[in-house]
Amino acid sequence: MEQKKNEQRTAQILYITIIMVMLIMALAVGLVTMANRRNAPSVTTDMPQSMQSTSIPDKDHTSPSVTTAPRVTTTPRVTQPYTTPAVTTSHTPVINVEEPVAVAPEFIMPTIGNVSKTFSIDVLVYSNTMEDYRTHNGIDICATLGDAVMAAADGIVTEIYEDPMMGCTVVISHDGDMKTVYQNLADEITVDIGNNVKSGEVIGAVGESAIIEIAEEPHLHFEMMLSGERVDPLEFISDAAMTIVYDE
Repeated sequence: MEQKKNEQRTAQILYITIIMVMLIMALAVGLVTMANRRNAPSVTTDMPQSMQSTSIPDKDHTSPSVTTAPRVTTTPRVTQPYTTPAVTTSHTPVINVEEPVAVAPEFIMPTIGNVSKTFSIDVLVYSNTMEDYRTHNGIDICATLGDAVMAAADGIVTEIYEDPMMGCTVVISHDGDMKTVYQNLADEITVDIGNNVKSGEVIGAVGESAIIEIAEEPHLHFEMMLSGERVDPLEFISDAAMTIVYDE
């Protein structure tokens, strides 16, 4: 019995010894391998390491080496986020320029003669034709039938028509939002609508087409309007342009 135990103990020691020898041998092999790797000469090329080719030798060293394609590594492209450049605007101060106000022109008498009836918009005056009292929206300038009627200032002919009471009529627009109206004209009008006329240019002749003033002596009925309101023409005719004698 004692002998059997001794044999078992001897076998255990033998096994342990064999295992330790194997471990020591494995450790020695590992150390030698590491030393060889450290002492091996390094191969340097002009090509980056990542581009160098790798040779795989044959086991018997008789066949030529097989070269694998180099591994190409690319650096990922970093795209910078696009930012909109700041736009700088120069603020030019806005200067409000007032448009020039059109000034009324200087008017002349549209025909030569005496003023037989003045402007009377607030006070009633007697009408020989109608035999009553009524307002008078312009002035009557006595003249001979056929005497020339002239534009009182530069302007544009805007209307030509036959008024049922005041007869043949011509309207001229002027600067300063003013208009002149020529009535009781003869039928022979020498201008057309849209014509530009100059001060003193003949536009027609004195007639007797105004039924409402037919009992009066031959005359030109002359009116003037400012911004659509009738005004006294004599207030807009300068003394230098006045070439008539007033009838009282």
